[in-house]
Amino acid sequence: MIGHISPMALYRLICAFGHHSLVTVLTRCGLPLPTYFLADEKHSHGLTAKVYLPTVVRGRVIWHLGYTEDASAAALTQSYGAFQHAAVQQEPSYRVRGILTDGFDSTTKSMRTLFPGARLGTCLRHAINKLPGKLAAISSSVRQALRSQFHTLWYRARQRNGLRVFALGQRLRRFAVHVGTTAGAANGERVRHWIQEKKAGWYAVLADPRMPVTSTLLDQAHHAIERKLFMMKAFHHPGGSQQAFLTGLAHLYNLVSYQRRAKHAGQCGVEVEGGRLPTADWFLNLQILTSGGFR
Repeated sequence: MIGHISPMALYRLICAFGHHSLVTVLTRCGLPLPTYFLADEKHSHGLTAKVYLPTVVRGRVIWHLGYTEDASAAALTQSYGAFQHAAVQQEPSYRVRGILTDGFDSTTKSMRTLFPGARLGTCLRHAINKLPGKLAAISSSVRQALRSQFHTLWYRARQRNGLRVFALGQRLRRFAVHVGTTAGAANGERVRHWIQEKKAGWYAVLADPRMPVTSTLLDQAHHAIERKLFMMKAFHHPGGSQQAFLTGLAHLYNLVSYQRRAKHAGQCGVEVEGGRLPTADWFLNLQILTSGGFR
């Protein structure tokens, strides 16, 4: 419920926002183009089809929110390419230095294609959450203990100021040996192969202190968009533009204050990141215009 605005008026307002580029609006709000960001794809549903929402987030703002019915590397490259194209138009010398993903193969391939010089990292929180799935035929207490030890390993690695990657390599090898001793040789070998496959992305996160470490902020943005999609799903129709609707939702997420009692109470994501809005009551004026205009 937003004031006295009708749901259909809100839907049309969101779609109107969706025709404006996220990159253009955010740069005009005073935010610099992100040189380090999070990239991930959200599974959702548009009409009756399973869709994917490729998203780019830096800090508290969404820089790109795409829409595709295919999770292939080619489809994600096309979606993320819209962000790259818009960013280069704003700043021809734009270069990305670091990108954090959850390790999804299609996302990683698309980032390598679009930003070949960027450092690609893998989310450390995802690593901790996925470890229990690599352990089979053991008690829950042993599985939980190994997860806690793995969490401690990452915590200590992040506390080191120097030689963090070198120390991490030693600790990962020792941890794989410990898993084999505690949970059996098969689990130890499975974890060792998993570490070998993912460690390059973990090393990239620790090698550059400016790299994002976890994708928590991106998950929060996805959950917020998902809630709005559920509330507005009755207005989705074949003749509408889901891409415009999603872009409009991203604008609202960026530009409308959403916290009441938190540290940044009363501020929107753009303000939290150091940007500026035209006026403090810009959205209230839009509501008045949409619901009948000034008198």
